Amino acid sequence: MQVLIIEDEQLAADRLIHLIGKTDQEIHIFGHVDTVRDAVSTLTEHGDKIDLLFCDIQLADGLSFEIFEQIDFRKPVIFTTAYDQYAIEAFKVNSMNYLLKPIKEEELKRSLRKYHDIFRTYTTFNIEQVKKLLNQDQPVQNKRILVKSGIKLIPVKLNEIALFFIQNKNVYAISAEEERQYLIDHTLDELMSDHLDPNHFFRINRKQIVNVENIVLIKPYLNQRLSLSLKVATDEELIVSREKVKDFRKWFVNE
Repeated sequence: MQVLIIEDEQLAADRLIHLIGKTDQEIHIFGHVDTVRDAVSTLTEHGDKIDLLFCDIQLADGLSFEIFEQIDFRKPVIFTTAYDQYAIEAFKVNSMNYLLKPIKEEELKRSLRKYHDIFRTYTTFNIEQVKKLLNQDQPVQNKRILVKSGIKLIPVKLNEIALFFIQNKNVYAISAEEERQYLIDHTLDELMSDHLDPNHFFRINRKQIVNVENIVLIKPYLNQRLSLSLKVATDEELIVSREKVKDFRKWFVNE
């Protein structure tokens, strides 16, 4: 069976590929793409060779629904998503399946069993109904945030932020791309509840939030805590508080 993975987060894609390999050794990973554009191109050229898609909803250049608006693909789709159970009822209505992030091995096994039992006779799905139900009362994580630079407000992509931290009662963000520091008009509580994807950002203590894509080193620290190093240079000491260590370990490996 040939599987195409459509996922814009490399860590999530790597984990999914690893879990698929553990779960079913007869599955061959045809490829991995991370944009709507590349997915459309791959499926246009090789769609007849692909049996199943694992497809994230939010991609680097748009929503994955746009793929199916541009091409006629009539094979099964298993969505990987951070949406909650209410919105995900859409997939059940349309005889599709889903994996709620962070993906767990047992849930992947159930999805693949459902594919083998049912989806081999599957022909198409109603993408408009899925879109409609997913949009009902579902907050979408912001892709950008406004930061202060002098008297100006500048939009910065959230996935480019390596660290949010409190200093002298102000909240700052450090850009991973430019290694610049910006002033933020939000509290850390507001960032975690309204703006940041918890699959990618973790509040390691009262004063700091880190981006998983920027963590390069984790070391034991005093009193059963952990010390982190990021790709970007920072004067901030990054210490995972003792009460958060267990949750941090689970979050970091996406379990």
